[in-house]
Amino acid sequence: MKFLFRFVPFFGLLLLSSCYYITTINDEPDPTFTPVKGIKYSEVYRRFGNGLSFHESGFQLQPEWELYFSAEDSVKIYSPERQKYMPYRIFHSHKALFHFARDWFRVKHVSKDSLVLQAMVLESRVVKEDLSNIYMTLYAKDYIEKVLKTTSEKLRQPSASDSLFIRYRAIQANSNPDSVFAARNPVVLKSRSKILTVEKVKSNADPYLGYISRSDEYLFPEYKIHISKAYQDFQYSFKVIVDHNGKMTFKGFTVEVMPEFLETKTKVVKGIIDVYLKNLMEVTPGNTLGYPHSSVIDLNVKGDAN
Repeated sequence: MKFLFRFVPFFGLLLLSSCYYITTINDEPDPTFTPVKGIKYSEVYRRFGNGLSFHESGFQLQPEWELYFSAEDSVKIYSPERQKYMPYRIFHSHKALFHFARDWFRVKHVSKDSLVLQAMVLESRVVKEDLSNIYMTLYAKDYIEKVLKTTSEKLRQPSASDSLFIRYRAIQANSNPDSVFAARNPVVLKSRSKILTVEKVKSNADPYLGYISRSDEYLFPEYKIHISKAYQDFQYSFKVIVDHNGKMTFKGFTVEVMPEFLETKTKVVKGIIDVYLKNLMEVTPGNTLGYPHSSVIDLNVKGDAN
C-alpha cells in the first residue's frame, strides 16, 4: 500500500499538467478575418503533406486562387471563367474549421502578409485527418511585389523536388507499363491524311460556377477519331498506352465486351491501330515538366465505308 501511495503525487501532477495543457488549447482564440479585410491574396503554393505538388498518378496541385475577405463571414474568390470575383459565405464550425467555396478548410495561419489553409475531407461531419493532406499558401499581393519583389506566376512554378520526382516517375513509366501516369501535357494527335480527322474532347463546365475541371483534360485525355473510306463501318471505344516514343499499344476497351466476343474484337481493334492510326496520324507523346513518358489515353474511333 505504501508503494502505491508513493506514486499518487506524481499522477496528480501529471493530471494537473494535462488539464492545463487541454485548457490552454481550448482557450486559443478562433481565427478571425476582420484584421485582413480587403487585402487581396494570391495563392503561391498548393502542396501535399510531403511537400510535393504532384501525386504519383500525375495529378498536379495548382495554386490558382485569388481572393479577399469582404467581411468576417464573406470571401470573394476570382473566377477566371467568369472574369470576376465570386462571393461565398463563410461558415464557422468549431475552432479553426471553416466552410466556404463548397469545401472545408482548417485555417492554419492568418496575417496581413500571408494565409495558410489546410483542405479538409469530412465524412458524416467527421474529419478524415489521413485524407486531409493538402496545404494552400497565399501571399498578399503587396507582400509579393514590395517585399519579395517577384510575381505570383514565378512563385507558382514547380519546385526542384517536383522535377526530381517527375523525372523518377518518367523513368519508371518508360520501363514498366504498369507504372504509367497521366501526362501534364497530354498526348497530341495530328492527322496526316484527308480521310482521318481527330479531335480532343473538352471537359464540361460546372453548371453553377462555369468552372472547367482542367485536371480532367490531362488525367483522362479523350479523343474522337473519324475515318472515312474505311474497309467497313465500325465504331469502337478503347484505351491505348502511348509510350515516350509515341508508339501506341492496345490496353483495353472502355465499355464492357461480352467474353465470347473479346478475342475477336481485340484483334479487330489492334488491326485498326496498326493499319489506320499508326499510318495516318502523327503522335507526340505526353510529357510532364519536359520529361516524355508513357501515358494512357481514350480513343473513340468511328469508321465509315462511304
